Amino acid sequence: MPKSSVIAIVDDDEAVRNALFDLLLVEGLPARTFEGPVSFLEACGDFDCVITDVRMPKIDGIELQRRLRAGGSEMPVIYVTSCDEEVLRTRALQGGAAGWFTKPVDDEALLGTLKAVLPRC
Repeated sequence: MPKSSVIAIVDDDEAVRNALFDLLLVEGLPARTFEGPVSFLEACGDFDCVITDVRMPKIDGIELQRRLRAGGSEMPVIYVTSCDEEVLRTRALQGGAAGWFTKPVDDEALLGTLKAVLPRC
């Protein structure tokens, strides 16, 4: 039996982390939350996707994605952010991001992207 996909939620805003976690829980999608990229990168977890913000202290979402790719990870990265800077959106998508959603996120659109990138959903 295949294992369920585990989604990492990386956001410095606790309310956003909790809201995304609750959404995924209701949909039956296992998730784990992290208060920032540092704690996520230090975790020894087996994740299938990461949902992250762009603007966070110490390491931003673009740098997190760059580090994942530099380490050989092809894990899908999905941004949920209040940032509407086209240059950052373009950098994220050119870096291989699977999606870019602005807050407040359209739940159905986010879930649709997750189902597209996670074949086990």
